[in-house]
Amino acid sequence: MQFKANVFLSLLAILVLWLLLSLGNWQLDRAKEKQNLLDLQSSRMNLNPTPLSTVDLGQDNLRYLPVRVSGRLDSQQQILIDNQVKHGLAGYFVLTPLKLNDGNAILLNRGWVPLGDNRSVLPDIQTAVVGVSVLGRLDHFPSVGLKLEGADVLSANWPAVTQVIDVKNVAERLGYKVLPYQLLLNSHEPNGYDRDWVPMKMGPEKHHGYAFQWFALSATWVIIYLVLTIKLTRRKE
Repeated sequence: MQFKANVFLSLLAILVLWLLLSLGNWQLDRAKEKQNLLDLQSSRMNLNPTPLSTVDLGQDNLRYLPVRVSGRLDSQQQILIDNQVKHGLAGYFVLTPLKLNDGNAILLNRGWVPLGDNRSVLPDIQTAVVGVSVLGRLDHFPSVGLKLEGADVLSANWPAVTQVIDVKNVAERLGYKVLPYQLLLNSHEPNGYDRDWVPMKMGPEKHHGYAFQWFALSATWVIIYLVLTIKLTRRKE
């Protein structure tokens, strides 16, 4: 029997194989990114806190950097980040603007609070504390896989609810400049909520598992192509 490949079937097989391999390699790249973040967090775990005023916030490698910040809490204009799941429950992250001596502010993430029985009733997050000196770690704001239109809009009243933090929108609403990082309040600091900070929802091992699945599908697709081609060849003969 002579092996004769169908042109259309071969082109389709190559296209699908390329797609499957690309997805597998993408998962490997994601796993590498996650591992780099874990390594970065581990390397900065025991660093001494740095005064925020000495940090160049124009850098893009400040995640998990421990800092000390002093200022005044703007407890009248707080923000709740919606759709934050923890312990299998829906809830919010509580962001309280911390106004610095230079007139800027950084959003202090005081932790997670549960949603409650009625979404129309927001949790009580008021604090009588004004002047503070706190320890925390710099981090990016929570992100979403698919950002829907209007997801970064703040609700009308205070505390304002949003799904995604847009620093520009927040600054316009607050009336003063907001720095491009959030400050994760350390677990031993007072005036906070649930602060079991997790750097990522999915570790590198999950991405390795997904990559294996895509590569296994690639191998399966090659076998399917060969079987179909052989059957077509036999029929023609």
